[in-house]
Amino acid sequence: MTAYRYINETDTSASYGLAADEYLLDYHSGQSQHPATLRLYNYADYAVLSGRFQALEAEIDVEACRALGFGYSRRLTGGGAILMGRDQLGICLATAADTFSWEHVRDLYRLFSQPLIDALAELGITASFRSKNDLEVNGKKIAGLGVHVSPSGSIQFHTSLLLDLDIDIMLQVLKIPLQKFSDKRKIASVRQRITTIRQELGSAPSMPELKALISMHFARAFGARFEEIPFTPKEKEAIAQLETSRYNNEEWLFQRSPQADMNGMSLKKTPAGLLRTYIALKGETIKSVMITGDFFEQAGLFSRIEAALKWSALDKEQITKKVAAVFAEMNREEGAVYGLTPDMVSRAIWLAAQRAMAALRYTYKGSCYYPKEDKNQVLTANQ
Repeated sequence: MTAYRYINETDTSASYGLAADEYLLDYHSGQSQHPATLRLYNYADYAVLSGRFQALEAEIDVEACRALGFGYSRRLTGGGAILMGRDQLGICLATAADTFSWEHVRDLYRLFSQPLIDALAELGITASFRSKNDLEVNGKKIAGLGVHVSPSGSIQFHTSLLLDLDIDIMLQVLKIPLQKFSDKRKIASVRQRITTIRQELGSAPSMPELKALISMHFARAFGARFEEIPFTPKEKEAIAQLETSRYNNEEWLFQRSPQADMNGMSLKKTPAGLLRTYIALKGETIKSVMITGDFFEQAGLFSRIEAALKWSALDKEQITKKVAAVFAEMNREEGAVYGLTPDMVSRAIWLAAQRAMAALRYTYKGSCYYPKEDKNQVLTANQ
């Protein structure tokens, strides 16, 4: 039976929790003693973590975090901002990319979420994998999943499993876009979208009991046994260096923040995630575009679109053509883009542009781009 490494930690900080997971990603990119490592941990106090491709300040109320004494940072994996604490179990599985059989990143979500589904079933909770990145119980989210495949050839599976959750605290520190929920007018819709082990069972196992159950099902799913081997002092030094260089570094934390001259923004919900699109205009030219959000696999697509539109004409037809060309290029090189169409993205960009025009009080009626007013070009916030 193959031996996997197991690390069990409690009371971590926001920066340490993420740095330790990244260290394991690096650890498995070379010659490691074990084919995979499972790390289960929870936080000493509340920590607020944004997804890799989000604009942190748009998703997290940084001032509220500071006032409450909560840590905050940016994950290496995509997805949305989350609240972590003593009752949210952090789960990281790190391994070399060739340890398991898979073709597409989405295969890894199903592969690594199955032990969690089995563990919840043993507790009496029927969970299933939702096509984007969640484990759901009767349509309610109980865990969010993330996967990162590094260029050096290793995989990080990341998730937070909700033993319990203080939604009132969560709403104080997360700026949750109402577009994510079916009921856009009631905060109660957040409660209708999330569940916990305690809520499903009326009680809950202790965190040590939950960790034992999760580790047992990971071992069973992959025909492995776990050897509990804590981080060595040398490894903790490497983790501390990652904390300093990345997870406590403002360049990392605020890297996707919109530039000061970006004065148009739109939100669009798609099957791939919520897109938050920013735009800066210079006269009748697009100076820059930035697409952020809780997506997972589209970073390369959006960076190409941003580059294609930089210093291009502010013209709806041209935006549509350039976006479609990038999609076609990505489809040829990497296969179909999950959950997005060129129309979804171009409409989000155009809506941001219209809001920028309104903010700057530009008038395009009679210009070379819009010789006649076209009411069909005006998009509402719901499109």
